[in-house]
Amino acid sequence: MAEKTTGTGAQTSETALISRRSVMKLIMLEEHATDPAITEATKHMLHEAAPYILDFDPTRHENAQILENLDQNRIADMDANGIDIQVISLSNYPQLLSSEEAVPLCRAANERLAAAVKKYPDRFAAFASLPLSNPAAAAAELERTVTAHGFKGALILGRPGVGPVFLDDPRYMPVLAKAGELQVPLYLHPGFPQRDVQNIYYAGLNPVVTVPISTYGWGWHNEAGIQVLRLILSGAFDTIPGLTVIAGHWGEMVPFFLDRLDAALPKDVTGLKRTIIETFRDQIYVTPSGMFTMPHFMFIMDVLGADRILYSVDYPYHPNGGARGFLETAPISQTDREKIAHRNAERLLRL
Repeated sequence: MAEKTTGTGAQTSETALISRRSVMKLIMLEEHATDPAITEATKHMLHEAAPYILDFDPTRHENAQILENLDQNRIADMDANGIDIQVISLSNYPQLLSSEEAVPLCRAANERLAAAVKKYPDRFAAFASLPLSNPAAAAAELERTVTAHGFKGALILGRPGVGPVFLDDPRYMPVLAKAGELQVPLYLHPGFPQRDVQNIYYAGLNPVVTVPISTYGWGWHNEAGIQVLRLILSGAFDTIPGLTVIAGHWGEMVPFFLDRLDAALPKDVTGLKRTIIETFRDQIYVTPSGMFTMPHFMFIMDVLGADRILYSVDYPYHPNGGARGFLETAPISQTDREKIAHRNAERLLRL
């Protein structure tokens, strides 16, 4: 592309962006699809667990067709916005299903993702969907997708089971151990709060307020942050040195309280080998998930540093437009910019 210049020949800021764009790859790690079979199988259970979720049901979302699209239309959107690779994961809740249902449905959904990656290997990669109602089968499916199809890890949408249970529960140790053994990350995505939490904390407001505050405005980020904290405090990261976790939305609130957490929970209280902030910096990465807000970004740069930041749009819930411009104009070095844009992901995911 020809450079635009002023009458004096000075390079404009637009040209500087074009120049960087021509060399800087963008890899996005929280980019969604849905599996129609899992969506249908979990529909009534999802409604029972979170009746309000119908107001934020991907099958009713205006981007429903995009979520089922793993072909050239998605790639065209990526091209239009300067995005090179999407690591695709499913916005489904197979953990709501019995083992008998979840295992074959997850396998079929992962095969569909694998077919898309095989068709467009330079543009797509994938995180597996796991049948967590059967942790042994989930660990086996993680291994199968990584070894047979080159999947880059797994994404877990919300809590791993029905009811008040989180990943630190001993029943899920086979999944954590397998991720550590395979050296692939687990992306801990937010999910809906348990129904009694919903009723106690978020009910009684106008419905148009209740849905956002209990999900994408606050509630499910709190859920995801608690899941990250419980993993740290359970000692899972000490027990499994190879375990790596990714937390979206700038770390699901946790980084903003790391100093406070260490003050309240020093090592002589937690019994951990490292402080909470040391564990976070060693084994957890964060992404923006479309929260392209400079104060958040600069805080995370200060607390965690560029080596622990990956990039993501949260497509199609957040549009691709603006992702490149946000990073290209951020007041950071070109070295840090390239780490966040692609080098960290290439190293972590062996892309």
